[in-house]
Amino acid sequence: MKIRHPIVGVVLAALAATAVAQETPDVVVRNDLAEYRRIHVDVTLPRSTERRAVQVWTAGASFDSLREAELHSTIRIGATSALLRTPIEEAYDACWSDALPMHRDATGTAVLDAATERFSCALPGMVPGVEHWIAVVSVNARGDPLHPIVPVPGRTDALDQRTPPPDTRPVLFALGAIVLTLVVLLAYLRWRDAIQGRRGARLAHLYVAPAVIALAVLTFYPVAYGIWLAFTDAHQSHLGEQSWVGLANFGTIFVTPGVARVSLFTLVWAVANVSMHVCLGLLIATALTRPGLKGRTVYRTLLLLPWAIPGYISVLAWRGMLEPAGLLNAVLGTDLDWLTQPGAARTLVILVNIWLGVPFMMMALSGALQSVPQEMMEAADVDGVGRWRQFRHLTLPSLKSVVVPLSLLGFIWTINMFHVIYLMTRGAPYVGFGEPGATDILITYVYDVAFEYGNYGVAAAWSVAIFLILLGFSWFYLKKTRALEAIS
Repeated sequence: MKIRHPIVGVVLAALAATAVAQETPDVVVRNDLAEYRRIHVDVTLPRSTERRAVQVWTAGASFDSLREAELHSTIRIGATSALLRTPIEEAYDACWSDALPMHRDATGTAVLDAATERFSCALPGMVPGVEHWIAVVSVNARGDPLHPIVPVPGRTDALDQRTPPPDTRPVLFALGAIVLTLVVLLAYLRWRDAIQGRRGARLAHLYVAPAVIALAVLTFYPVAYGIWLAFTDAHQSHLGEQSWVGLANFGTIFVTPGVARVSLFTLVWAVANVSMHVCLGLLIATALTRPGLKGRTVYRTLLLLPWAIPGYISVLAWRGMLEPAGLLNAVLGTDLDWLTQPGAARTLVILVNIWLGVPFMMMALSGALQSVPQEMMEAADVDGVGRWRQFRHLTLPSLKSVVVPLSLLGFIWTINMFHVIYLMTRGAPYVGFGEPGATDILITYVYDVAFEYGNYGVAAAWSVAIFLILLGFSWFYLKKTRALEAIS
């Protein structure tokens, strides 16, 4: 028999919707899969059009009101087509669906597709040997529960599995072999000097031995060890148990998402900083070395302050001034977050590094300018040569043997300038999961690969690649400028 009255149909539809809304998620606690401080739950969700999020609540006893429990984690319901799946080991609330890690948005919140009905979580923060009551609650857009609260008990008795300390005997053996080899070598050279009658060098080897041994142990050995790690699968999950993988890590760095972008910004970062350091430093040094300038010492002291103050203090001060409540916004009357926009953040970190580096270049070039023969400049004045032509044709060629090595060293230092980026932005703003940040340069990204992701082998491969790039650039630069030929 068909119901034709519209009011009766509306009432029955409302009752049916209420019945569906009152269905509770089916939560199964897998005590057999419990880990240290983690309880594993499998969840089956009823169909619901009102559900906007799924919340996990925990308490030390059974509860029927959320006021008696603590919110453990939240899973948002939404579209996942544009989101990436975060690896389980990199998420606090390790959850997965369809046998894969859950998608996550830019804030790190797990996102579940509305059509997905089953998911699992390994809930962290559970005290071993203690019973925990867990409730999975579907909530609407206002955050109100859509069904009665039904907690289930769970516990984990798994003991902490500590990673055994790595075997350091190979490292100690290598260091001992290096020290012993150097001692034998220096003793042999000392014996050769004695045989050949070089009495003036009797104690020379004893004097240089500490420096040679320190360089070998603290510099050469770590570099060699890093090169060896670049050909292994070294990872923080299996310290000391790495295996040889050949060139696989170097293949990984070339297919890393965002590698072209971070490489391009590293080049822009280095070129912009070094060119401005040299140009502004030379300009200021030229102004300060002009005859008859009064207060030269005061000007130099004031201009040297940015370089004299420890770099990390200066960078943190700049970051504070660029905060929404910082000095810059107070002066401009705005509340902008300058470091959250990629373009603005990149520009600002470059400007801060220029401000830090100009004083050193100014002092180095001031000394070089004072060595330029004044007789040559006086002869140019007598011949009526203008100041710009004197600077271009006389001063600059005389400074070539100083400017070229300084700019080369500046380029190498700037490529490896870690603290400015790290302290100001830590590579932010965020661009994409697993990719370098908008302000990351190669050296800061290598730090993240090694100490955030724990992939020491790939980080070592990056380091070797950066070293080879700088080595090739240095050789090409010195060959083209032919600056060292002028010195010889």
